[in-house]
Amino acid sequence: MSYYEIGPDQLAAMEKFAMTNNDPIVMVNLMKVREHAEYGPDSLADPCSGSEAMDRYRHGSAEVRKQSGAKIVWRGEPTLLPIAPKDEEWNSVVLVSYPNTAAYLKMRSTPEYQAARLHRQAGLDDSRLLMCIPDIE
Repeated sequence: MSYYEIGPDQLAAMEKFAMTNNDPIVMVNLMKVREHAEYGPDSLADPCSGSEAMDRYRHGSAEVRKQSGAKIVWRGEPTLLPIAPKDEEWNSVVLVSYPNTAAYLKMRSTPEYQAARLHRQAGLDDSRLLMCIPDIE
């Protein structure tokens, strides 16, 4: 099973958490990028690779991420997975900091982000998103 979106239960948990917690968060993104992007049949997007679709996502969401206070902390490509199932593969890991959960949720709800998200869905074969509270200063 592949995962692309935050489910309703997880979204509700994030919204509840945001009501009582104003600490900064770091979103850890594990991504497996498709060889060829898979846009829906009604999409007007030009065919492209999964990497190009992810570039479209980054470009389309850059301004709204900036406005939310998001900052890319680190980006890299996994070379080995010493502790993972044998069939698990990720081609990209990105750590993005946000001032708090509410800032992330507000950014996620904007029309600009929603439009850019279509490229993320088309470009990814699978993903994981871990919301973390930094405990090292």
